[in-house]
Amino acid sequence: MKKGIFICLVLTSLLACKKDPVDTNIIYGYEYFPVEVGHYAIYNVVDIFHDLEIEPAHDTNRFQIKELIAEVLVDGEGDTIQKLKRYVRPDESEDWVIQDVWTQKRTASTAEVVEENDRQIKMIFAIAYNRTWDGNALNNEPELECYYENIYQPHTVNSTVYDSTVIIEKENFISFIDFNRSYDVYARNVGKIKSVYKNLAIDNTDTTDIQKGVELYYNLIEFGTE
Repeated sequence: MKKGIFICLVLTSLLACKKDPVDTNIIYGYEYFPVEVGHYAIYNVVDIFHDLEIEPAHDTNRFQIKELIAEVLVDGEGDTIQKLKRYVRPDESEDWVIQDVWTQKRTASTAEVVEENDRQIKMIFAIAYNRTWDGNALNNEPELECYYENIYQPHTVNSTVYDSTVIIEKENFISFIDFNRSYDVYARNVGKIKSVYKNLAIDNTDTTDIQKGVELYYNLIEFGTE
C-alpha cells in the first residue's frame, strides 16, 4: 500500500511540474524589423509641399536616403539598441552626407525608433490581425492608432516583388476639407520597403484638389549588408 501511495505522489509531482509546451510554430515577425549591424536600406524619397497662397503652389523635392544600422548600444533601461545612421544625397551621382542619427530597438513585444527625440512604436509582436496599438504611446504626440493589414502577402515596389510583407496602417481619414493618409510596408528580412504620408487640406472631398499640406513618399531601391 505504501509503495502504491509513493508512486501516486511521484506521478502527481511530475504532472504538476510539467510546463505547458511552447508553440515553436508561432511567427512573431521579428525578421520584419532587422537589427543586425551593417544592414542598410536606400530609398527614393519624394517630398511635396502644397500651398495655393504662395509661389510655387506645389513644390516637389526628390532625393535619396540611406539608413544604416551602425552600432550596438545599451540604453538606460538596460535594453540592447542600435544606432541608425541616416545619410542623404540628391541622386546616385553625389556622395552621401550624414543627415542625422536615430536609435532603434526591438524588444520581445515592440519595435521602436527614436526619431528627432520622439520615440515611436513601429510594430508590435506577434504580428496578427485585430491587434492595434498607439504608435505615439511613448511620446507627447496625439494618439496614433496602428494596425496590421495584408499580413505575409507579396508587395511590389519599383518592379521588385517582396514575397512576404505586412502593411502597417496608421491613418486613413477623409472629410469635406481634409485628407490624411499614412501607412508603412515592411518585408521579411528587409525592413521598411515603402512609406506613404499625406496631410492635406482639400476642397469638396476631392483628394486631387489640394489646397495646402504635405506629402512624403519612401520607396526602397536597394538593401543589403556592408
